[in-house]
Amino acid sequence: MEVIMISVNSIIPNPFQPRTHFEDESLSGLAESFRKRGVLEPVIVKEHGNFYQIVAGERRWRAAQIAGLKEIPALVKAVPEEEVIMESLVENIHRKDLTDAERENAIHELWTSGRFKAKSEIAGALGLKEKDVSDDLDAWEFRRKNKIEESVPTYIIARTSSLEEEERKDVVRKYETNEFRAIDVYSAVKTLKKASDSLKKEILAPKSLVTPKIAELIVEKVPDPTDQNMVINEVKRRRLDEDEVQNLVEDLRQKGKQGDVSDVVGEIDTGFLFKCPLCKHTYRIFHNEPKNTHSFKELS
Repeated sequence: MEVIMISVNSIIPNPFQPRTHFEDESLSGLAESFRKRGVLEPVIVKEHGNFYQIVAGERRWRAAQIAGLKEIPALVKAVPEEEVIMESLVENIHRKDLTDAERENAIHELWTSGRFKAKSEIAGALGLKEKDVSDDLDAWEFRRKNKIEESVPTYIIARTSSLEEEERKDVVRKYETNEFRAIDVYSAVKTLKKASDSLKKEILAPKSLVTPKIAELIVEKVPDPTDQNMVINEVKRRRLDEDEVQNLVEDLRQKGKQGDVSDVVGEIDTGFLFKCPLCKHTYRIFHNEPKNTHSFKELS
């Protein structure tokens, strides 16, 4: 194919363009480059009546318009209408020009077009792994069903696919609202599969002090449900961070008395004194957590 110069005004955009957002700053930078050096890489177009329709290279065409260029280099290809989206998608995917949501939309459109009988066929045509295609299709459906923002990456949604629907939605929502980082999502998914109902509730609760990492520590190192609840209560009562929880859990294991909280938490001085009316001795009152009992120590 021969590269020819085509009037910018004779080119029309691709209605099947998978990319829906073009950043103004990025286009401005590319336009400035075009003013200095010209358009080095041709766009790909197909004849469309009296115009040329873009198959690949819409970003370059838009930047050329901003730069005020009259003509740009182009390759004219005879591309069947049904192949236009495929050509455009292949270029954008391998340039990594698409957002995750844009790629999901395009792959969903290919899947529902009826042209492919299996996801592996789409993967082969696009040079992707079959799992990537499956993840994109799953994420497309999940986003729409739960109104998930486009800013949430596909891999975050895919990572939660093994969870129950409500748990999955809660974990992704926590990422969406910046309560979870990516590493927290991975930890939460791993832990939710093994956690007790009470621990699951704490992990998924809004603004929970029991972070996924803390929950993972509890699940892996405190097998007894009663002891798990004790640690959860201590995290909430004392607002323990991950290092402090690690120390608490290690104390539990070393003492070998899981459930005997007085050995770990200790007696809490209430600051109150009690004077026995019979023996006339004065005692300091201590509160024992989490047993909710009290002990008395005579003052010397």
